[in-house]
Amino acid sequence: LPPTIGRVGAIAACSAVQTNSDGALGVTFKEPKTPTDDASNTLGNNAQILRHDVQDPLIAIGTDTGCIALVRTEDTISVLDYGSINNSDNSNRNTIVSNSETAAIQRIMIANNKTASADTPNIMAPLSTPTNSVPDMVAGDANGQVTVFTLGRLFSRTTFSAPVCALAVDTNPHTPSSYLVGDMGGSVTSYHHTQEVRWRMQLDVSSHASEADGLDIYDPQITGICAVEWADDAGTPTYYVLAATGAQIQVLCHGSLVLSIPLRARCTALCAGTFTTLPEQRSTQAIVGDETGCLYILDRFALTPYAHLAYPVSRISALPHHALSESAGPDIVVCSTLSNFVYLLCAGKIIGTYAAGAWPTDVAVIEAVPHGSKHCPALVVAEADAELVVARQSCSLLKVVYIEE
Repeated sequence: LPPTIGRVGAIAACSAVQTNSDGALGVTFKEPKTPTDDASNTLGNNAQILRHDVQDPLIAIGTDTGCIALVRTEDTISVLDYGSINNSDNSNRNTIVSNSETAAIQRIMIANNKTASADTPNIMAPLSTPTNSVPDMVAGDANGQVTVFTLGRLFSRTTFSAPVCALAVDTNPHTPSSYLVGDMGGSVTSYHHTQEVRWRMQLDVSSHASEADGLDIYDPQITGICAVEWADDAGTPTYYVLAATGAQIQVLCHGSLVLSIPLRARCTALCAGTFTTLPEQRSTQAIVGDETGCLYILDRFALTPYAHLAYPVSRISALPHHALSESAGPDIVVCSTLSNFVYLLCAGKIIGTYAAGAWPTDVAVIEAVPHGSKHCPALVVAEADAELVVARQSCSLLKVVYIEE
């Protein structure tokens, strides 16, 4: 990626999409041939508006300069929010300026439209009314600002009281078009993208302090968040929100605390999915990862050991089993760690690994990517460009890694 947009800190991805009817998804530009190319040309002479259908996978990125962009091919980027990129008119060229007040993008997600077809993300959906539309993309930054884009355009922007450190789609059908925001102050908010707060819960994190080397550790931030549907013995579903704070999982329902589930170590990642194929399985489950490398399945308030990795867990994603095999099976767990290794696990066993060139800053999954004459799932890995790091230049690489059975 061009060094001018900053270092990528957050990514999200989905399968093939198209532009909306008028194609206005922002300014696109070509990647510089070398890091020393004129940055102004990057945003000037090569700028164009996307006005054609594109079948490439969509990758959303957020950088430490506050830039939010969509990556479609290896040399085409649509900038949605410039961050510290200043759109000044200087000989018909866009220039990039430094802005110390720009907040880094810490989390980003692409939200699918539940009313659209399974293979059509919401970025294709027509905008009906602001109260009924579903956000295409949501980004949270270190200033506590949450930005929502619909149809590739800025839709709303709201500032929370603390830096955003977790984002997830609220899958409760009774609160449609909503997403979950977790911040570093210990608050969890169910938030409609039209700037309506459905509920907010300030978690009591005073009891989460642990002792290490004789010092009290107080960490109120939400390190992971997801929504699950758990059915009771009669099959009646109830929708919960799981929020990780310290070494506990907080179970919320309609904005109220139901239960705190203790862990043996600090939780670092959460992800919802279906990770077992038991005949009686009727609920959504969650994978919990901690700083010791342990993974657990959380299902209906019970924790079950899943696997143990050699490195602390940093991020977890779920890949549907049908994306990799025609046979039935549990979701595949994609787990990045505080190392250069990314693990793929199924039914508690490691089925694949990827060794990145450097520690990934973020990892996302895509269910279907064109690969030769077929489609296969892929990892999207954001990592630092080692050569430019040595040269003290801030630059990121996005690597698409095909996953084959």
